[in-house]
Amino acid sequence: MKTFKFISAALLLLGAWGCELDEVNPSSVPTDQEWRTAAGYEKLVNNCYFDLIRIVYGQAEDTFVVNAEGGTDIWQDTNPTGSNGNWSRLMRYDGDFGGLLGEAYQGFYATVNSCNAAIEYAEKVQGLTPERIDELVAEAHYLRAHSLYHIVEQYGGKYLPESYTKSPVSSLPCSTVNAFYKVILDDLEFAKQHLPVSQAVFGHVTRAAAYHLLARAALTYASYTDGLGHAEKITAEESRRLIETARDAADYLIDHAAELGVRLYDEAEEVFDEANNKTNAEALFVICHSKQQAYNPRGNYYNRTWKHFGAYASSTSGIYLDGLKASYATEVNGVTVPKLAKCNCILEPSKYLIDLYGEKDTRYEAFFNDSYYINAANTADGAAYRWTKTDAARYGLDEARVDNPVFDIPLGGLAVYISRKTYTQAERDALPYAVCNIADNYADPMQPGRFFPSLKKHDAPSLYAGTNASKPYSSADNIIYRLGETYLLSAEAHWRLGTTGRAKERLNDLRNRACKDHDHSMDIAEADITQDFLLDEYAREMCGEWGRWFTLKRFRAIESRLAKCNPQGAKFDPAIHYLRPIPSWMLTSIDNGEEYQNPGY
Repeated sequence: MKTFKFISAALLLLGAWGCELDEVNPSSVPTDQEWRTAAGYEKLVNNCYFDLIRIVYGQAEDTFVVNAEGGTDIWQDTNPTGSNGNWSRLMRYDGDFGGLLGEAYQGFYATVNSCNAAIEYAEKVQGLTPERIDELVAEAHYLRAHSLYHIVEQYGGKYLPESYTKSPVSSLPCSTVNAFYKVILDDLEFAKQHLPVSQAVFGHVTRAAAYHLLARAALTYASYTDGLGHAEKITAEESRRLIETARDAADYLIDHAAELGVRLYDEAEEVFDEANNKTNAEALFVICHSKQQAYNPRGNYYNRTWKHFGAYASSTSGIYLDGLKASYATEVNGVTVPKLAKCNCILEPSKYLIDLYGEKDTRYEAFFNDSYYINAANTADGAAYRWTKTDAARYGLDEARVDNPVFDIPLGGLAVYISRKTYTQAERDALPYAVCNIADNYADPMQPGRFFPSLKKHDAPSLYAGTNASKPYSSADNIIYRLGETYLLSAEAHWRLGTTGRAKERLNDLRNRACKDHDHSMDIAEADITQDFLLDEYAREMCGEWGRWFTLKRFRAIESRLAKCNPQGAKFDPAIHYLRPIPSWMLTSIDNGEEYQNPGY
């Protein structure tokens, strides 16, 4: 299967808010004329993917995954004092953290502008059949809907550009949330009808993705009976119709998955197995990255998403030993060792999230890394790691192991284990490797330690790129939407409509997939389905996948879940924080910046 490639040049920053397509054409053909040709129009559609890859997903320093997952019930700030700049401010709702949102803001608006160009030129292109034009422009409609959905949910009813913009915009008019969703839902209806079932280039969107996003967007818009964020309140009847639209879209995708080219994996561990990364059968929308630097629009900055969830930071403040070195080596002194890359140690799972996984739920093992293995020797024969006084003290272990060959750990041997079971001090001192009790790590829920299990969904060591494991990046693709979430959206829609029997079936399909031995011992009854149960199940299945903040907002449950699960979010104010701040650089670039900012920032 082909890998998605970029044909066009980079997008250039346009004045205050967005980007325009680079009109420097090496063929010397005017852009307007080029876009009217078959080849030129296909390039124009390719451009619609550009900033999602270059800026939003995986490559921006201010990675969008923190915006989409941080400040929720299931992720905590690893900085004990909340002094890690915008990262801490966002996760603790402490001050103005708009600086962290700038690149994603720019990237989504740039994508909208690119899509508007493709949509406008669809009526002008020659040399393609009407059917092929509809397939191509459907990609632009989908990507515009995806971008507008994220803009309106993060920022509320703001600027809604519906035409291609070449000139800087000095003053930004605001549109209602309703106007955004009119465009979003119309775009997705068009995409649902005209996107192909499969694409020759992996990473280009297909019809299955349209059904999924339609379900998510309709279900989200149905929540606006409260007029939040410059929305005109929708009626209960309108809300129900939207939920029915969501239900129908999700159910169609699930019931026709094989025809639409997707399927659920049989085992939870398969979903994020790195062997499936480039051809993932469950994925609906994928942002591709390549091992070939020329195919990545930001040079060396490929995918860095996994780094934010990692506990190994090669520093004394987290998981570290003299026997654990940041290295891409897979063999040391003739012994096979795992690759180990330095992480950012930004997002830490809350104790609540970890406790959600029961003993038979295979998703904990499939989605989290709790074990680290020696990849650097310090013994004279180069075969093992021998405990140092500093390392023993870091893990609170008896000094009897220091310089003691009885406690040597061979290359490739277990070095650090993050345990959900609580070991006694005597048990910990007796083992050659370090055991970190999760209970101890979260003894103070306001200031958890850095000995936590790392989310490994986005991590694919075989796809690490570059030569420096202390400054790593990856060519792994990012799965933005997948069929597992469609089951949850279907269950939520059925629950909201009162058809809880169908909701139970959807949930049990996912839960039994995750259940050890698939013996249905994790199945639930209709009476078990409550708002909290649904939010718990979204957490178990979808943690770290670009959506937790949006899910909690849809339920209007951020404040209740923070109070229940994450005390770091005590400063959350529902009158302010259901919207994100507009970046300051944006406000200083327009004439109406003061009124354009969201209330409270």
